[in-house]
Amino acid sequence: MVPLIAFCGASGSGKTTLLEKVLAELSARGLAVGALKHHGHGGAVVEPAVLAGKDSARLAASGARRVMLCHPGGLSISADASHAALDLPALASRFFYDLDLALAEGFKTAAVDKIEVVAPGAQPLLPSGGQLLALARRGGAGREGDLPVLDADDAVAVADFCLAAIRRRQRPGPSTVRARVGGAELGLNAFSQRVIAGALRGLLAGFKGGDAPGPIEVIID
Repeated sequence: MVPLIAFCGASGSGKTTLLEKVLAELSARGLAVGALKHHGHGGAVVEPAVLAGKDSARLAASGARRVMLCHPGGLSISADASHAALDLPALASRFFYDLDLALAEGFKTAAVDKIEVVAPGAQPLLPSGGQLLALARRGGAGREGDLPVLDADDAVAVADFCLAAIRRRQRPGPSTVRARVGGAELGLNAFSQRVIAGALRGLLAGFKGGDAPGPIEVIID
């Protein structure tokens, strides 16, 4: 599944500002990054042209290859197509399977790794669900309790922290894909194997048991 970290926090904490800076930093390093934003108001989803100046447009302008807007009535994605609602990891795997990683804004109760952005002088929410990796404050440093505190003004350091956290989560080695057509094995290079593995895991994640760890076997007659 595509690596995923959510930036959550109270309204006005600076989530979008930090996320767009981290997106720009990761994109400048040559990484293909997707962005997901939680939209809790419901109602009709506006067309991409109407998003100019909105947070979603800011994320796209920061370098995200695709931006997904999620709300209680469904979801909208700036590229590809919309789809029935899934949980956050399944959404990322379904739509961002060919990217290096995905970053989300909001989703504080989702069962994913999170960084909480905290406004100056405010107390952290310490959201449940998933693992809270760190707090991010302007000028932050050191630790608060068991959590490291990142400087929300230092996008390079936050990007480094995200990549280090992802590396710790990743499996020991890449997925291996072998394909036979008519009994003859195809020579798949590393890129082809990665795309096929990501696509299959993303498609199967929407089915019960489809996100279970272990080998995947697909037979097409």
